[in-house]
Amino acid sequence: MKIYYFGTPKFAVPSLRALAMDPYFEILGVVTMTSKKGDRNTIMEPAIKEIAEKLNLPVIQKDKIDEELIDEIKKNKPDYIVVVAYGGIIPKALLEFPCINVHPSLLPRYRGASPIQEALLNGDEDTGVSIMKIDDQLDHGDIYLVRRYPIEKDDTYETLSQRLAEKSAEILPFALRDIESGILEPIKQKDSKATFCRKIEKEEGILDFNKTSEELINQIRALNPWPSTYTKINDKILKILEARSIELESKEKTGTAILIDKNTFGFKTQNGILIPTLVQLEGKKPTSAKDFLNGYKNLLFR
Repeated sequence: MKIYYFGTPKFAVPSLRALAMDPYFEILGVVTMTSKKGDRNTIMEPAIKEIAEKLNLPVIQKDKIDEELIDEIKKNKPDYIVVVAYGGIIPKALLEFPCINVHPSLLPRYRGASPIQEALLNGDEDTGVSIMKIDDQLDHGDIYLVRRYPIEKDDTYETLSQRLAEKSAEILPFALRDIESGILEPIKQKDSKATFCRKIEKEEGILDFNKTSEELINQIRALNPWPSTYTKINDKILKILEARSIELESKEKTGTAILIDKNTFGFKTQNGILIPTLVQLEGKKPTSAKDFLNGYKNLLFR
């Protein structure tokens, strides 16, 4: 089976590796986004580029699929185009080929750019992987296969994303074979049940202590490691990387720092106390809440 593979972040790596290591598949090219400038003018390469080069696969970097690339793909006549978190739009000109997308949600739930984060933000107990046909609308195409997986209580975006990426890699090669043979037939999505999620922005990391402790913990899990969640203490940013909650009566206003004992502090929320367990003060390395109190207690309590 001749394939063009479109993908960019770490999520796309296991599926590419699985297809490349399977002799049934021939990867004609790996299409990914262009390299970006990082901090201190470093160059940030797409995660998929590194693994593709190690596998000796041709890499094509495009933020927008242009006529030159479309002509090249048409000339090579792939059997399928496979898309796993590419980050761009597949133009109509390529939809003449069967285009298969791996989407990390239980479609039609969470169409859009951030389905894993949205599941965590909403405190869902499960999520999944959908293998679907791409059409000219956002995550709207017919579905070939859905697999459901539980969300663990301590999952963050990073851990859940990695697990779903690995599950995708397990099922994708078999799904493509079964699609080709006609064993898997496409089923239309129920548009009336569709929900949508937006792209996550950096400013969404600010913690609003007027929310419940459960909502804040979900936010911390969903936005770890990026953009991470934080509050400001005396003009300094304190990231809260992990947290738990307790029920404790307090007459303080929401957002007030509260000393629980010599090793533990928290912030008053709408319905209790949010207890940070792993924090990071701006310019410093992550540390336990206990060590933070030992070194910076005066920041919280003056």
